[in-house]
This record gives sequence, structure tokens and C-alpha cells, in this order.
Amino acid sequence: MQQKPIIVRGLSLALGVAAVLSGLGAANAAEQLPLYLTLSQSLTRDSNLLRDNNDRRRDTISTTTVAAGLNKAYGRQNYQVSASASRNAYSENSQFDNDGYAVSAEVASEVGSNFKVTLNGAASQFLPNFEDQVNRSVRNTERSRQASIDVRYGLYGRWSVNAGGSYSKVDFQVNTTENKTSQSMFAGVRYLPSDLAYLGLTLYRTDTDVPNRLLLGVSTPGENIERTSLSVDTVWQVTGFSRLSGRLAATSEKHPQDRRRDFSGLTGSASWTFTPAGKVSYALNWVRDTSNEGLGVIDASSAYATNKRLTNNFSATANFQATAKIKFNAGYTYALYEEDQDIVGSSPSTGSEQNGRYSALSLGVSYQPIRSVGLGCDMQRYDRTRSTFTRAYDGNTVACRASFTID
Repeated sequence: MQQKPIIVRGLSLALGVAAVLSGLGAANAAEQLPLYLTLSQSLTRDSNLLRDNNDRRRDTISTTTVAAGLNKAYGRQNYQVSASASRNAYSENSQFDNDGYAVSAEVASEVGSNFKVTLNGAASQFLPNFEDQVNRSVRNTERSRQASIDVRYGLYGRWSVNAGGSYSKVDFQVNTTENKTSQSMFAGVRYLPSDLAYLGLTLYRTDTDVPNRLLLGVSTPGENIERTSLSVDTVWQVTGFSRLSGRLAATSEKHPQDRRRDFSGLTGSASWTFTPAGKVSYALNWVRDTSNEGLGVIDASSAYATNKRLTNNFSATANFQATAKIKFNAGYTYALYEEDQDIVGSSPSTGSEQNGRYSALSLGVSYQPIRSVGLGCDMQRYDRTRSTFTRAYDGNTVACRASFTID
């Protein structure tokens, strides 16, 4: 189970503007070093902090981060450890000031001639994006812990099989009704027709328990979500410049306490990276998945008997290494949300569907005058239409940062 890079995750989650921070060239370089220590400072100006057009608040967020990591191989073992801590201060909305952290560790070891075992664990604390929260007037800190194991047999032949499991727990400081625990198991087989491609078939099973959730029409608190998917995935190095990867899954998601929220259909993802020259690279990504674990209604007074959400997310990025020290980047994201609900009131329940969309355009530049110093700025324009579970909002962000790395 792969984790997001620790430095990028620490900064983006702390600021709540992940798309704006796509130009972290110096931090990304540090992540590949066998041993590093990075100090960074960023300032972000957001024109719509709460992501709510009815309560527009401008603010400047200061984030100070220290991050360290180790990525070292010893014989047939590889060890990765990373940690970051950040202080996030809001100039005009100090009630959201918070301290964040993220730590992760992974050990991968070959056993015998054909086995490989990978163990990892992670813990983090951060302030979630405001658009993902029902009550946006409080500091609803999220804390998560997770661990996983993956055992693979068949390291050097055409065929291999693997199996494993994972555990995760998420707690919120204020909105405790959305605290949840998930347990997953998976097993798969992989075939390599050549050294440039592979095909895989994997069966996943995930059980999520949301013990404090209150469902309308159900007297006992709590909800269990059962998700099963059978996926086909592939990675193909088309040429030395082009790489394709994809996953397509038949997914069944069951909600025993509210069967109207059940989902059965296709989910998946695909990506294409193209590097026609040493200075320019492009990437296209698509993700289709459900997001039914969180309730996320527009306000706390809304009464929804049921809700479903299916998201199709498309993104495109381009990078241009103008010189050895200067890099430009651009990105565009477009998401479609398919949602439906039953509103409960004095009259009988009525069903409706309301789809929404999200778009964001970002531009940035990074400058690395010397190996240990990184500078950069990004700006983003974002827009979200109102839908069943989200308010409409739009705005702009400008973020600048500086980092110093010791390795």
C-alpha cells in the first residue's frame, strides 16, 4: 500500500491547496535522497478560505515545516523512514491555527529466492480541506493511522502472485460522528508478457465501520460499509518516452443499514506520461470512484435519508525545465460529481439527482539557485458548482515557498 510522499503531503494538507503546490521541485528532489533534512517556509493567499460563496473570507496562511527522511538499501532489504512537522498560522482566522505532522516507515525484504515481504505503517494529523467539512466554522482536526502488509511470490519469472491486508483508523477532533475504521484484504496474480509491460488481476475486500454515524430512520447509531472489487490493471512502457498505466474494476459497495446507498458498477483509473525531450514532460490522469464513506451534506440541518456520490476526475499537467535551475509547470483539473438523495420532510420522501463539477487551473515556477535551496511560486483559479452535498464556491490562491535541504 503506497503512501504519498511525506513532504508534499505535509505541505499540501496543511495548506489545503494541494493543487497549488504542484511545483515543489526542491522538496521532490529531497525525497529521493538516501538521507535528508529539509526546512521550508510557505505563504499562501486564499480569496475564499472556507470554500463558500455565502461566507467569503480572505486569508494568508503561513506554514513552517521541517521534514527528514531515510531511504536506504542493505543487501536484500530496503528501509524507508520519513517524518514531517508543520506549524500552520492563519492571519485573519486564528481559530484554525494548527500543528500538523506525518510519519511513515516501510521495510521491504526478499526472503529466499522467490518471496518478497513489504511492511509499512503511517500516522498523520492535519486540518482537512474546508470543502470536505460540514461545519466549516471550527477546527476539525483529522488524525489517521494505518498499516499494511504485502507478500509476493515470483520475483524473477513471468508469473507472480501476491496477497496482503491493511488497517486504517481515522478520528476527527470535532465531527466525531464521522470517525471510522477500515480493514482490507487482497489477493492477486500478475503476468509479464515482456520486460516492458505487465497484466494483473486483483480481488479486494474492504469493511468500513463508522460507529457513531446517525442514520435517519435507524434507531441504533453506526454504519457498516462492505466493498468488493475485482480489478484488471496494467503498466506498459510504450516507448522510451511514453508510459501507460490503468486499472478497471467491477465494484460492489453495500450499505446494510441503508440499501438505497448501495453501488454496483465500474471504477478505475488511467494515466499517461510522455517525455518527448529532456526538458518537457506531460501527464494525463483519470480516476473514477465512489466517495460514499463521508456524509458531507450541505449543512447540519439538512435531512438526507440517503446519498450516493460517484466522481470522475480528469487532470493534465505539463512541466518545462527551462534551464538547469528554472522549471515551469501548468496543471488543469476537471471533476464531475454524480449525486442523488432523498430529502425527508413533512411530506413523503422524494428522490432527485443533482450533478456538480469542479475545475482548477494552476501555473507555477520553481528556482533552485544551488543544490540545497529551492524557491517557487504558484497561482491557481478554482471553481465548484453547487450540488446535493456541496456549496458553490470559486476563488484564487497564490502560494510562494522557500526550502533548504541538508543531505
